[in-house]
This record gives sequence, C-alpha cells and structure tokens, in this order.
Amino acid sequence: MIIRVMLADDHPLILVGARHVLSTELGFTIVGEAQSADSLMDMLETTSCDVLVTDFSMPSERNADGLAMLGAIRRRFSQVRIVVLTMLDNAALLQSMRDAGALGVLNKRGDMAELPSAIVTAFQGRPFLGKSVQREMEALGINRPATTPAQVLSPREIEVVRLYAGGMSVSAVAQHLHRSIKTISTHKHSAMEKLGIRSDAELYQYAVQNGLM
Repeated sequence: MIIRVMLADDHPLILVGARHVLSTELGFTIVGEAQSADSLMDMLETTSCDVLVTDFSMPSERNADGLAMLGAIRRRFSQVRIVVLTMLDNAALLQSMRDAGALGVLNKRGDMAELPSAIVTAFQGRPFLGKSVQREMEALGINRPATTPAQVLSPREIEVVRLYAGGMSVSAVAQHLHRSIKTISTHKHSAMEKLGIRSDAELYQYAVQNGLM
C-alpha cells in the first residue's frame, strides 16, 4: 500500500529535508507541497491525501494557521491524518496541537528520521510523538506543578500570546483568527493577568522563555 503524503512548510529547506527522507523509504508518494496556510487549504480542496505533514506556524492572508488551522482541517477534511512538524516546544501548546487533531507531533530540531514512522503510525490512526516532544510532554505531566503558567493558560490564550508576541497587533490577531478585537483583547489581558505580567515586553519575554516562538 502506498501512503499519499502532503507536505506544508514555509521554509523550503524543511520541505527539501522531508522530501529527501521520504524518498529513501518505500511506501510513500508525495502528492503536493504548500508553503502557506492558504495554499495548503486550497490544495486539500483539490488533492486527495492520506497524511498531511505540516508546520504549525505559517503565513497566510485568508486562513489562520496554528490551532485554528488544525481545527479547520479536522472539520473539513476529517479523513486526513495530521502530523505536525514544529520548532515550538511549549508543552501546553504541544498538547493543544494533539487536542486539535494532530496524531503526530515532531520537533524540527529532533531527528527527521522519525518522520516515516510518524506518518505510518498516523496513517494507522495511532498517536506518535517525537522523542524530544515526548520529553516535553512527560515534563508537562510529571515534573511541572499543576499551577505553572504553561498549564494555567487556555489553548486560545496561548495562541493569542504566540501571535501577539510574534509581532501581530491585537487587530491583526483578531483578523487572523476571525475573532473580534474585543475577544482577542480579552484573551490577551486574561493571559497577562494569569501570568502576573504587566507589560508587552514581559509578555514577549515569557513567549521566548516558554517555547512559544
């Protein structure tokens, strides 16, 4: 059986690396490549695939990336299994990716040789975590107290902090996530209050230190 794989990442070198790894293994065919959330959603409309290997953070104009993108894929293309490749290493965010529908989660800093196994496992409908992601998840479940900031924030608050600290204004985040400015502002202020943060500079520092960027 041949597994049809679609690749999506805004970094060409990641696409090249994934393509190379899969070319050395039997049983895979790459049916498409995308470099933005917009082109990915368009391609999913026209091209059938079994497993999508996608970045978490990608540029877009019409479609949100991140958790909103994963949720949209699960709703509109429920037959597609999702494997996320990401540089982010915030344990709570990694868990949110799984909750949003990603069966596989791999860190780009990890061993790309894990990718074929992740694809096969996801194709079979089973979860797969890369070794570095497993370490983060174990820390989330075992080593961190239940009240640490990484677990206090809701998935939506984490997503707003990620985008805002990444350089988007509140209005840009609202447009990106298709939410009102008031809603995004509420999420931002709620996150800052939970974290005991009083300035945007501190919020940016938190995002950097907690693997959200």
